[in-house]
Amino acid sequence: MDRRLLSTMALLALLTVLGGCAHPSGSLSMRPVDDVELAEEASRTLPEDDDRPPGFDTDVARRAVENGTATTVAAREPVEAGLPFRHEGRFYNVSYTITGTTPGYRAGIEIDYNASSVEGSVIAYEDLPAVDRERLEPLVEGPTDRREPGYDFGIGVTYTESEAESSVLVTEQQYDAVSYRGETYPIRVDDPEETDLDNYRYEATLVADSAEAYGRFLREEYAFTLSGLSDAEQSVVDEAANGTYYAGSSDEQGFASLVERFQSRRAVASDEFGGSWAVRYDGQLYWAQMDYGAFVTDDDPATRPEETPPPAT
Repeated sequence: MDRRLLSTMALLALLTVLGGCAHPSGSLSMRPVDDVELAEEASRTLPEDDDRPPGFDTDVARRAVENGTATTVAAREPVEAGLPFRHEGRFYNVSYTITGTTPGYRAGIEIDYNASSVEGSVIAYEDLPAVDRERLEPLVEGPTDRREPGYDFGIGVTYTESEAESSVLVTEQQYDAVSYRGETYPIRVDDPEETDLDNYRYEATLVADSAEAYGRFLREEYAFTLSGLSDAEQSVVDEAANGTYYAGSSDEQGFASLVERFQSRRAVASDEFGGSWAVRYDGQLYWAQMDYGAFVTDDDPATRPEETPPPAT
């Protein structure tokens, strides 16, 4: 499920508990920023291995940023497109092309964190081949406090044919458990399936060599002015400028017209659920984040301008 949808659902659940029948249909938050703060809002950190999002290949992202290019083989994109990465004070866009396919295998690996007894053969984590250690790392480093009967957690993994030749888990599982930091965990590998893996070539492009330069670019290229507001729009924006405005129903005309205003302008980042914009209001620059909520449906999708609006002056 999409991350934004999950956060929206969590917010709805929380407000339902706190406010009885309150079901916000959208939201707008506006944080005052300068150029440096705008650059930070409109970028991503280059995460370390121990703080990477699920499915994110830190090594590929880092090699691309530091060397300009990087290649890898995977079943899905290991570094998703999105906002630029911050690295050593500079900002980089990272994009990829698929250059072909490589034969390989797809499988699932599960782990049991609280087995009362361990049967079968056991191997120490450090004795595993490197390809298996890499796949098992998020499991043995994972939420080991989960203490439910049976297998607690699982992930999907892929191996190229050459990696599978050195593996003791794929294509044939040779060990039933792994010992790690004084604990022994049963593991179970689903029957691997042959598949074609994609060959990814990543390229990094320098966007700006400082936060000041990137923020100035964003302000000049994306920022637009909220002006000529109706009383209903003004009320929404004034509340959002002090925190977050929540639309209580999809009948709120002030919020609905603001949705149209924002949709007609170029977002720094957006998807079907909402987006982020650089906005001027009452002489102040803001980082504005809007969730469309019930104001945009499958029957009435979010629209985008046919042409990029000219930079504000």
